[in-house]
Formats: sequence, C-alpha cells, structure tokens
Amino acid sequence: MITQMSLKAGIKKFGEKGSEAVSKELRQLHDRRAMVPVLKNELSTEDKKRALRYLMFIKEKRDGAIKARGCVDGRPQRQ
Repeated sequence: MITQMSLKAGIKKFGEKGSEAVSKELRQLHDRRAMVPVLKNELSTEDKKRALRYLMFIKEKRDGAIKARGCVDGRPQRQ
C-alpha cells in the first residue's frame, strides 16, 4: 500500500531518508528556478496576503523508495 503523509510525520517516520527526499525535491525546484525563496520579514503585508501556501508530502512507493512531493494550495486563488 502506498502511504502519503505530511512533511512532519514523514520525517518522523522515515528519518534521514525522508529529509533527503525533501532536500532533493526542493533542490530540483531551485535548480529549475521554479520559485525564488524570500524571507518572510522582507514581504509587505499585501505580498503576505497574496502568497500561496506550499504543501509538502512524503510517501513510500511500492518499491520502498521514499519520495517527497510539493504542491501549491490553490484554494485561495479560487476565491
């Protein structure tokens, strides 16, 4: 069975393998320039309101590999 869990639960369960999977996923986004990291205190109030949440999940695949997957929570965009 493929299980998917939150970032915190995944790192707690899978330990170093979970952390490595998350680092790999974030490094991929950085290398492809998909997102630019910005410190929270550098954002204006308006920017903070417009920002979308980035959700990260960790899952164990059927072959036993640990995979991290990130996605943007688009619900605020639809309102």
